[in-house]
Amino acid sequence: MRTASKHLDELEWTSWPHDQVASRGKAQWKELLGSGSVCQNDMTMGVVRLRKGESLEPHSHSQPETYFTLSGCGTVTIESVVHEVEPGRMLFIPGNARHQINNMHEEDLMILYAFAISDFRKIQYHF
Repeated sequence: MRTASKHLDELEWTSWPHDQVASRGKAQWKELLGSGSVCQNDMTMGVVRLRKGESLEPHSHSQPETYFTLSGCGTVTIESVVHEVEPGRMLFIPGNARHQINNMHEEDLMILYAFAISDFRKIQYHF
């Protein structure tokens, strides 16, 4: 069995195509585990970053997801319920639940996300 090891600083930030930013938000992410992994995995994991005033617009997908706040503060809205997030806060997002992230603070909001699916590209986002 092969294992995967990546450091966040070794990866480039990814974002939505320019023509989709208005509807999806300015969130950027780095995928740590999932698409193209060298190991056999049943998970996708990464870090999403939102700078001051940025958001990941309301969306849903069939896969459940977890968020774990690494740094910064902001809000995560799940099915119209607003959750304040700060470092150390974990949220579980049920499959098909409409959710979004907002950062109105100076510091970048960094959230670790995880899905129980082997390839990020298989997740169909519905905005």
